[in-house]
Amino acid sequence: MSTLENTNIRLSAQRALLGAIPTSLRAVSIEVSSQIIRIRNIFDKGYTESEKELLSAVGAEIASDFSEVHKIEEEFLVISEHQPMQHFAHLVFLRYEP
Repeated sequence: MSTLENTNIRLSAQRALLGAIPTSLRAVSIEVSSQIIRIRNIFDKGYTESEKELLSAVGAEIASDFSEVHKIEEEFLVISEHQPMQHFAHLVFLRYEP
């Protein structure tokens, strides 16, 4: 991906996340390769079905910005607070953890 495309995917993700951050969400990262958008959502204590649906809608909104994308792969992981996380290429949300 070019620098412009990297910037566009990050901006699209951050825009789509506005107003869609559940309190248990620790981080969201994203990457694009071979016409696939991969999104990793990391929670601290689990998530509800409505939170999963909310973030799936975020993924659909991101994908709608890119006509060349043919597939979205979403991960919903539970990793306790203060445990290390692995992110995709672009970290677009990271919760403050003192």
